Amino acid sequence: MKRFLFLLLLSALTHISLSQTCMFYFIPKSMDWSDAQTHCRQNYIDLATMDDQTDQDEMMRVIRQVYNGDVWIGLSDGVFVWSDQSSSSFTRWKPGQPQNQLCVNVEGGYWFDRNCEDNVAFACYFGEQEETDRESGGEIESKSE
Repeated sequence: MKRFLFLLLLSALTHISLSQTCMFYFIPKSMDWSDAQTHCRQNYIDLATMDDQTDQDEMMRVIRQVYNGDVWIGLSDGVFVWSDQSSSSFTRWKPGQPQNQLCVNVEGGYWFDRNCEDNVAFACYFGEQEETDRESGGEIESKSE
């Protein structure tokens, strides 16, 4: 019994040293926010969500390999909730933002709110927030459709 408890405790502590991240996919098709979300939900999990600057940096690295424009992310609805309903205190608003639009895109590493009906490329994520040791540079992929 003691051995089981020790292994359980060790297992729990191991997860603390790992961070949560996911695999990001850049979709170069221009769609409005709602259609982009539908596409991500049908083919991946949802529009990209970020828990911290490392997640955003990884997503931007994927995108910048092939694209240098605005990209929808999974933040919307005025109160700015992630489209997968996950929560995060991380934000990266450009100074002066948000400005009363309902959807959010990333440009130049900063978040801007924008009219949800604008057509913009987008990023999706796949996987259940896979555990990845960021020290070893977790795998991030790009997919152009």
